[in-house]
Amino acid sequence: MKENKLLSPAAIFLLGVNSIIGSGIFLLSGKIYEDAGIWSLLAILCAGLSIFVIAFAYANMSKIYSKNGGAFVYAKETFGRFPGFIVGMVTWLLGTVTLATEVSALLTAMKMILPNLNSLLIGIIIILALGIISYFGSSIIAGLDNLTSFVKIVLVLVFIFTCLWLIRGLNFSSPNLLTASSANLGGFKGFLSAYGTVFFFFTGFSFLPVNAEKMKNPAKNLPKVMSLVMLTCLAVYLIIQTITIGALGPELTKTLVPAATAFSKIVGSIGIPLFVVGICFSIFGVIVATTFNTPTILASLAQAHEDVPMFVSKNNRFGTPTWAIILTTVCGIALFLSGNYVFLSGLTVFMSFVQYLSTGLANIKKKFLLIGIGSVLFSLVLLTSFTLSVLILGLGILILLVMIYFVVKLDDDEREKWLKEYQEKSKGADVNTVKRL
Repeated sequence: MKENKLLSPAAIFLLGVNSIIGSGIFLLSGKIYEDAGIWSLLAILCAGLSIFVIAFAYANMSKIYSKNGGAFVYAKETFGRFPGFIVGMVTWLLGTVTLATEVSALLTAMKMILPNLNSLLIGIIIILALGIISYFGSSIIAGLDNLTSFVKIVLVLVFIFTCLWLIRGLNFSSPNLLTASSANLGGFKGFLSAYGTVFFFFTGFSFLPVNAEKMKNPAKNLPKVMSLVMLTCLAVYLIIQTITIGALGPELTKTLVPAATAFSKIVGSIGIPLFVVGICFSIFGVIVATTFNTPTILASLAQAHEDVPMFVSKNNRFGTPTWAIILTTVCGIALFLSGNYVFLSGLTVFMSFVQYLSTGLANIKKKFLLIGIGSVLFSLVLLTSFTLSVLILGLGILILLVMIYFVVKLDDDEREKWLKEYQEKSKGADVNTVKRL
């Protein structure tokens, strides 16, 4: 049997950068500037270093548990079924919230050139259409991911090398700019708000430790590659934020897509639609990949984590999990309708916070004390950055998951019977398929 080809460190590096750099830095640079002024640069640096520590907490656990699944595997294996169920469902919800957030990001960017766009209707149509398409499966996802990765890299490079010359030192030292942000009203609170928002920029980092088994010599190469990926993304974010502040100054908070506005100062009015189209294309690739990948998380929870009903993992004749797709699509639409892009990005960070906290605690229990304590502390700091609406919805979701657990939870005898019946039905279905062939 031919062995699967393992990914080289260079391939993992490129995939890691693509999974981290998303819509956040292009659409939220104005928001973090409004919160913290020029101190938004320090917020990016602090958040990047914090997430760096948390990423190594994941790397530690991936060396102990080689199963795919990341945080929910670490939680179940370390603390038991109940924490595993909660973190597992949060992992699925993180994918669902990411879907809603990226659709909202796409429509936010499109409003830069189509201000009268009916965002709610178009967003529902996009999520529903992709849910229907995912029912039938698709072989174009890998190609689309590669194409959008290329567009994203070109977009970043073009922006940096064309707009670098727009930086004006006055935009970093003018007294009115140092006092024009809401950070003044809340002092340190404004900085913490920006710090929490920047965490959204890095939420894709978990791709690296989760896929460690696909990498050559992960014990040796994973920490090195992860360090390089995180430092590269941190540098890109700092450069883009520096350019937008230096180029736009007070105008930064007055535009939906600051980077596009800065780019237009170089190439003229055509710069905004050109740049926005590039951003939209890149975001759409993330949306499609998330639509197809998120249902598989829920399906795998049903297969490997017995407290999710087995019917959720049942595949249709196209090889995709019908009920997992339906639940993901319905929840994606509901979350999309719950708030705007800024709100949804905050909710994404809340779902990530649950994973970060549980993984940090798992590190502490496994005697990785420094990394574990650091991860827990940085995770808890995030609590101070959430808005009240994000906290209410996030905590409400956690309470609902606790209630669901005790409704669907089976005792060990029932669980074994359930699994045995499911396996027998699966074998019977396989036999019938062979006979038809």
